[in-house]
Amino acid sequence: MVKVLDQIEPVVRQETTRELISSIWIGAIFGALTWVFTYILSQYVIGKIACSLGSSLVSCTDAVPVAAGVAVVLASIVGLVFLVRERAFRPLLIVLATIVTLWGINGSWLETPTFVTFLATLLLGALGYTVFGWFSRVRNFPVALAITVVLVIVFRIIIAL
Repeated sequence: MVKVLDQIEPVVRQETTRELISSIWIGAIFGALTWVFTYILSQYVIGKIACSLGSSLVSCTDAVPVAAGVAVVLASIVGLVFLVRERAFRPLLIVLATIVTLWGINGSWLETPTFVTFLATLLLGALGYTVFGWFSRVRNFPVALAITVVLVIVFRIIIAL
C-alpha cells in the first residue's frame, strides 16, 4: 500500500532574482512614465485647456494635480500590462496599492519639472512595485490583502507627515 503524504506549501511563494529585478524595472518605468505623462499633460493638454480657453472644469492652478492624476492612471495601465507580461503574482493588487499609496504626491512634487523630481518619482515607483510585489506573494489572499492595506495606510501616514 502506498502512503500519500501531504505536501506542505510555504506561506510565501518563492521569488526569483529575475522576478525581483523585473519588478524594480517595471516600477521604475511606471515612475518615469508618470513624470513624463504629467509633464506633457500639464504643459500641452490640460494646461492649455484650463489656462487659455478659460474652462470651468479645471482652473489654471489645478492643471498639474489633475495632470498628475491622469498620468498615474495611464502609467499604471502600462505597468499592469508589463506585470502581466512578466507573470507577476497578483499584478492588480500591486498596481492598485501603488496607485493608492502614491496618489497626490506627484501633483505637489511635479509643479517644477526637474531632474530631482524625475528621479524621486522613478525611485518611488520602483520602491512601490517592489514592496507591494513582495508582500503580494503571500499565498492566502485575505492575508496578503490585509498586509497590503496596512502597508498602504502606514505609507500614507508617513507621506502626510
